[in-house]
Amino acid sequence: MPDASFPPDADVAGIGSRMLELRVQRGLTQTDLAGDRFTRAYVSSIEGGKRTPSPAAAAHFAARLGMDLEDLCFGYPPGRRRALLAEAAEARVALSEGDTERAAAVYEALSAEAARHGDRALRALGRHGLGLVARHGGDPAAGAALFDEAGALLHDRPLAERLPALMGRVWALFANGLIEDALSVAEDHLREAVRTSQPTAEFALLAACGLPHVERGDLGRAGAVADAALRRAPDVSTSDVLAQGYYHVNRVLVAQGRYDEAEQTIVRATALYEHLRLRTEVGMCRFAHGYLTARRGRLTEAEEQLREARDILSATGAVQRRINATAELAEIVRKLGRPTEAAELVGECREVAAGRQDPEQAAELDRIEARIAVDRGDNAAAEALFRSAIDRYLLVGATLEAIGTCRLLGDQLLRAGRTADAAEVYRRGLAALEGV
Repeated sequence: MPDASFPPDADVAGIGSRMLELRVQRGLTQTDLAGDRFTRAYVSSIEGGKRTPSPAAAAHFAARLGMDLEDLCFGYPPGRRRALLAEAAEARVALSEGDTERAAAVYEALSAEAARHGDRALRALGRHGLGLVARHGGDPAAGAALFDEAGALLHDRPLAERLPALMGRVWALFANGLIEDALSVAEDHLREAVRTSQPTAEFALLAACGLPHVERGDLGRAGAVADAALRRAPDVSTSDVLAQGYYHVNRVLVAQGRYDEAEQTIVRATALYEHLRLRTEVGMCRFAHGYLTARRGRLTEAEEQLREARDILSATGAVQRRINATAELAEIVRKLGRPTEAAELVGECREVAAGRQDPEQAAELDRIEARIAVDRGDNAAAEALFRSAIDRYLLVGATLEAIGTCRLLGDQLLRAGRTADAAEVYRRGLAALEGV
């Protein structure tokens, strides 16, 4: 096994004593363990602590003992480390189905067992998994702490190993309204990915940079990083990274009005998530598809897609994502001439948020309620809600949305004959644009 290598943090010094214990348990002689590649004396010297085996030799002995090299290095029972990885993979599926208690229990147990064996990689996997549980429940603060913990455990590992925790951190910053910080973290690590020629990380981080640029109103830069990500996509073989990247790129392409390309990316993302059995993520893609369909002007079709997304995300308990889909559904229902139903959907969003409102989501709900108030002829309520939305958007750096909302309010004030007030609002939008 010439290509074998010890995993990071392996307890190489303890291999000999574990070999001895396992060999005796199995009723094997030192000659049996040596096989036809090594001598009995070599095995004896390792078991006696006089020599340390090479990675290839240790892999040979592990195979003779019926276990993986990682099990032998960390002191797991035979097959246990592989079983833990399988349990973590199933916990990911369970979480996406909405079984947060089961997923959390698996990730907690994984973290504890990995810590007992000095296995930083699996301990980080457990902390990252708990971060995903927090994200699923709409708690970016808790998610941020867990993703940071996972990243700290892997601080000296290659970027490819740190990527899941890093992407979680970018999400947490974005969800907390820290758009500039999210972009800065993604760009810093993107430079590392390019410098070290890591195409998977480069693709993921390019895609992650797109939406912050959109929020800042820099559609040109957003399109450039999205196109660069798509050029990198053929070099990526990791399905979940591809799916997440295509989802992020879709949002940029929609913002640029490149609807046909956006359709292709969201179809790809959906297919990948379906293959991975990640139901919440499929619901996210249904939401993105409905958002795209609405921008094409096919409102009835968009309503169907968004209702499907809302049903999936409600069933799986994905709080923040359910709010996103329901808010967009409320806007479509409003456009279809059903303001009372639209208002009820906004009320549902605020109730589901239960004090853990994404600041940009709160702004979006204010804006939708403002437009419902306009439809009902309640100009005072509409103005107050528009102004609240503008303030919230500017607070988190969502410049493009703030500018659009300034235009909506300015137009509303003009229709009411309040020219001076309208001009002040338009100037505020222009000032935000100049700051991009």
